[in-house]
Amino acid sequence: MNTIPVQITWSIAATLLLWGLQISAALAIGAPGTAVSLDEVGAGELLFRTAAIGQYLPALQLDTQVEITVSGLVAEVTVRQQFKNPGDEWAEGVYVFPLPETAAVNAMEIRIGERTIVGDIRERQQARAVYKEAKQAGKRAALVEQRRSNSFATAVANIAPGQDITITLRYLQKVAYEHGRFSLRFPMTITPRYIAGKPLSETEQTVSIAPGTGWAVNTDQVPDASEITPWQNPRPATPTDPVNMIRLTAVIDPGMPLAEVASTYHDIHIVRKDGVYRVVLVSDTTSMDRDFELSWQPVRSRTPQAALFNQTVGNDHYALLMVLPPEQTSAVRLPREAIFIIDTSGSMGGESIRQAKAALRQALNRLQPGDRFNIVEFNSMTRTLFSDAVPATPQNLQWARGFVARLEAGGGTEMAAAIRAALENQSERPRDVLRQVVFITDGSVGNETALFQLIEQHLGTSRLFTVGIGSAPNSYFMRKAAQFGRGIFTYIGSTAEVQQKMAALFTQLEQPLLRDFTITWPRGTVPEAFPVAVPDLYRGQPLIVTARLKRLTGALQITGQMADVAWRRTIALDTGRRHTGIAMLWARDKIGALGDEIVRQGETDELKAAILDIALRNRLISRYTSFVAIEKQPARPANAKLKSGNVPNARPQGQSPQPFAYPQTATPAVERFWAGLVCLLLVVLIVAFPSGNRSCAWA
Repeated sequence: MNTIPVQITWSIAATLLLWGLQISAALAIGAPGTAVSLDEVGAGELLFRTAAIGQYLPALQLDTQVEITVSGLVAEVTVRQQFKNPGDEWAEGVYVFPLPETAAVNAMEIRIGERTIVGDIRERQQARAVYKEAKQAGKRAALVEQRRSNSFATAVANIAPGQDITITLRYLQKVAYEHGRFSLRFPMTITPRYIAGKPLSETEQTVSIAPGTGWAVNTDQVPDASEITPWQNPRPATPTDPVNMIRLTAVIDPGMPLAEVASTYHDIHIVRKDGVYRVVLVSDTTSMDRDFELSWQPVRSRTPQAALFNQTVGNDHYALLMVLPPEQTSAVRLPREAIFIIDTSGSMGGESIRQAKAALRQALNRLQPGDRFNIVEFNSMTRTLFSDAVPATPQNLQWARGFVARLEAGGGTEMAAAIRAALENQSERPRDVLRQVVFITDGSVGNETALFQLIEQHLGTSRLFTVGIGSAPNSYFMRKAAQFGRGIFTYIGSTAEVQQKMAALFTQLEQPLLRDFTITWPRGTVPEAFPVAVPDLYRGQPLIVTARLKRLTGALQITGQMADVAWRRTIALDTGRRHTGIAMLWARDKIGALGDEIVRQGETDELKAAILDIALRNRLISRYTSFVAIEKQPARPANAKLKSGNVPNARPQGQSPQPFAYPQTATPAVERFWAGLVCLLLVVLIVAFPSGNRSCAWA
């Protein structure tokens, strides 16, 4: 009876020690400015501890402005990041931030006072070397590089005391269209990623822009961990005390009347003039603690069934095609074997686990007699509700609902074992039974490539559908996981959306597939189109293709199978409508397809050369290319020291605290450390001096 308190005490002690050690590890990170005491702080401000007791350094401040312009199916986005040095010493700032995983980042410039310096696209290692040389020479410089498809980093060197420097990025993005609504998302912060694997030795560590800027060390499974783990601000954002302020405006020129314009997670103000819609946030500024999503719905009678836009660059023609197949007329519901994977790791704490449990309950409610199901839960460990899929009987569903009610968030994010448990040992079943794996997670992992490979290797006849949970999920992982799993991705950002989004998802899953699509291009066009393999489509889901062509003549044909009915559509290639940005979007799609080949066969010289070629010719950031801008004349005096500091991200709204992701701030890390030591001492005393017949079991 006395074994449980000992185990609990060990757990508490270990947790407190881990928090203290992880936060204290940030002592090595410098920050610009002059040390101040807590009594000297007049407003909400992030402070770094110094070696001097009671003295803190103000962090670099960040202000962001975003302008979105939508025309047809293309969005052009301008992001301005203003770095402010509030101290009296020269500073370098490093900020890791998210962008949409499909963004084609094609322009960068740095503005210092009245001077503007346009960035050059360079091979990544060359850009890093140029930046490092300029930094050491005292020149103002900026470097922007891609860490992952949806994770970017800006480093700005030699910011003078009290000075502002503005970095401007521009990118293009395809607008999404599903279930009769157009939409786009602008991610604002990053959910901390779980880093799997063993730490690399000191000599094996990858050199980043500023070594050690992230809270994690590089491992054998995530060799770039230190580059993709930005710090979080330990205090949550509030309306009166914002974190990383943003101003955002959007202009929508849809080319058709709209029935509605809406923002799911932010209050907006809309002004319509001459068929153009201007959108601004109701609050002039807001914290970057949750993704911004904007959607608009055409008047029903004008809902497009097909759209094609062209662009000509030199001797090449580019096309962006969207085709929406007709709604299913068949109400036939095929029996399913549904395997639900639910993430209960620490990053799912707070609002995310509530959303996930609500989504899983909704999924269980959709099961009908004749269906089979199972639940796989994972954090640091993996466990299944049943040893195999079981019939969806009232008794089994009751067991499942009780299982879901007891789920709590905590621990690591070891996804691989859960994916294997869901995909391996697929039992024999009738051909008309659909085996569907529904994966509910925030996607906060660093070893995405290994997981994509695992999905493709073990998918079999299953289909994988990902459900993104939380206010700032890793949408790159979930969209790609669904792609390799031949399924679709659904994003749920609040508990208020669970019922609607899950109902829409299961309406899709319960209907027969729109499958076997083929595109036949006219002779002489010599197309290079993406996606290479046209996927199966589900109800309300469009087919979107980008292509490079030698000429725009004739018409293409699209055919597919809808239940037992053949479906066909013919579309003229040259519609007379011209657009900008399509060539960039095609280049981004080609880079993405080459990246998928790296997942399948590993990195090769040929694949790297192909990505470098397309990225340099189109001035695009990629895994091998970066933007760098350098001021010609040195600005920092040779005898002035340069201090480096991170600009932490805002904590995703509603997420439980993740202390390992905090910089060394004015939070009581030391107190936690000593509390952990006291707990350990208590355990030692209990074990060393047992009373009576006290026994001890070690976890």
